Amino acid sequence: MFTLATDAAPGRPNEDAVVVTADLAIVVDGAGVPHGGCHHGVTWYSQTLAAQTLAALTGHPDLPLAEGLSTALQAVADLHADTCDLASPTTPCAAIGILRIGPDRIDTLALSDVTVVIDGPDGPQITCDLGIERLAGTEPHTLAGLRIGSAEHQHALAELVARQTATRNRPDGWWVAASDPTAAHHADTNTYPRHGTHRVGIYSDGATRPVDQMNLYDWPAWLDQTEKLGPTALIHHIRTIENDDPHGLRHPRTKNHDDATLAFGTLPDTH
Repeated sequence: MFTLATDAAPGRPNEDAVVVTADLAIVVDGAGVPHGGCHHGVTWYSQTLAAQTLAALTGHPDLPLAEGLSTALQAVADLHADTCDLASPTTPCAAIGILRIGPDRIDTLALSDVTVVIDGPDGPQITCDLGIERLAGTEPHTLAGLRIGSAEHQHALAELVARQTATRNRPDGWWVAASDPTAAHHADTNTYPRHGTHRVGIYSDGATRPVDQMNLYDWPAWLDQTEKLGPTALIHHIRTIENDDPHGLRHPRTKNHDDATLAFGTLPDTH
C-alpha cells in the first residue's frame, strides 16, 4: 500500500534510507562525517539501521515501536563496535520515523526530525521531534540573509552544528539514533485509530522543506501534492523549488539540496 522514493542531493551519496512492507514503513535520515569515527560511513549506518529496525518489528505487531528501535540500535552498535569509535562525535547518527498500520490502530514514532503524518478526521496529525531546533536554533533563523557558500554562511553553519553537537543525546538535550539504545525511549510516539484515517506518510527533512522551512505549503496542501504527484515527482518538485533559489536568499538553509525521502500510503475506508 505504500509508494516510496528517495533521492540524493546532487553530487553526493544518499544518506537516507527507506524500507516498507504492507503495514510498516521506516525512513532514516543519516548524518555525520563520512568515514569519521566509523569507517563504514553514513550511508551504511542509515541502511543498516533501517534493515535492523524492520527485522526487530516484523512479526511483532504489539511490540512498542520504541522497544523495536532500541533493539535495532543495539544490533547496529554490535555490528561495528569492534571496528569503529562509537563514542566519537563524528560517528554516524540518524533521525528515524516509523509508521505501523494495524487492523484497528496506527502507531507512529519519530526520533529527531523525520516527520510522520496521519491524515484523519481531524486533519493531519504530526509526529516529529524538533528538540534540535528548540535547543540549537532553526536553519531559516540562523542563516537568514546569508548566501550559501559564503564565508558568513559557513561561519554561521559551523556555529549551528557546534550547538547541535554539544546538546545531542544528553538528558537536557535532544536525541537522535546513534550507539546508545536508550535513545529510542526519548522518541515521540503516538497511536491513532485506523478508522477515518485515509492518508499516511513519512518524510525526511529534505522532503518537508517546502512546509516547515520555506512556508510554501501547509500540511493538508503538501499531502494533496504528494497524493497528486506521487513521491518521485514530489521530490522533483522540491528540486525545482531549490533550483529557483540556489543561494538560499529567499529560503535560508544549510545547503541548496538535501537528500529527500518519503513513503506515502492511502488507506481504504474501514467500517
